[in-house]
Amino acid sequence: MKNIDWKILKVLYEKRSITKAADALFMTQSALTKRLQSIESEWGRQLVERTSRGVTFTEDGKYLVQKANIMLDFLQEIGDHFADRHTKMESLKLGVPNSFAKRHLPKLLAVYQKSGANLYIKTISNSSDVILKDLIDDTIDIGLVCGDFPYLGDQVCLFQEELYIVAPKTATMDSIEHMPLIETFYNPMVRMIINQWWKSQFGSSPHEKQQVPYFDIAIEMAENGLGICFVFGDDWKIDEEKLQLIPAYDRDGNPVSRKVSMLISDRCYKSEGISDFIRFVENYYGVN
Repeated sequence: MKNIDWKILKVLYEKRSITKAADALFMTQSALTKRLQSIESEWGRQLVERTSRGVTFTEDGKYLVQKANIMLDFLQEIGDHFADRHTKMESLKLGVPNSFAKRHLPKLLAVYQKSGANLYIKTISNSSDVILKDLIDDTIDIGLVCGDFPYLGDQVCLFQEELYIVAPKTATMDSIEHMPLIETFYNPMVRMIINQWWKSQFGSSPHEKQQVPYFDIAIEMAENGLGICFVFGDDWKIDEEKLQLIPAYDRDGNPVSRKVSMLISDRCYKSEGISDFIRFVENYYGVN
């Protein structure tokens, strides 16, 4: 397989559409289809099934998608290794959750770059619990995590974000109880918050039906009437003609929320460039 083939599998799995995947990869639909056919021919397996609503992956396809994520990480790591050896810029390894990477990171880094800072930032996307482990293992320098995680080093709460239910436009709280829950790969803290809220609200566990890797896919599945999902923050793009965001409250009527914090390793303060980045992030979110 060519390197682009791993990227094709990853993007197609995320988009579930030949048209959308081709646009994201700056390819024609025919070129993407030919590469997909070539991959299937190489392995002698059908990887996707085409339907009127897009594409679905077979079990063999899902297996290769998992390996695609690993292969792309390896390729990125190799590229970063050799790039680091040809640059004089100081580097920072920054762990970010997928939801933060999508909703907040692009604007944050755009403003940071405009400030003229000379720091090479390598972002490593993962769930918050894995980011904490990577920080403790010295794999990353700074971790942005969602939720209250035990960390003995410096941590700064950047902001709080509230929990919402993504549900059909006509849904009510009574009807939500009987709808299947579309889960993303929640970290244990998020899963605990959702399960506790559901049990306090309905006295039972949610009816799980699907598990998908990204919030975008969960929202799209909810849009197609396959269930409901939970998100933190109200700035997700949804079709307001089909879906609504319902805030989740505890028994006392307070919004259910979580912290988004910056966890900092001690070695960061030995670097002037990284220390400047820490101060920038604090100023960006208006915290001390």
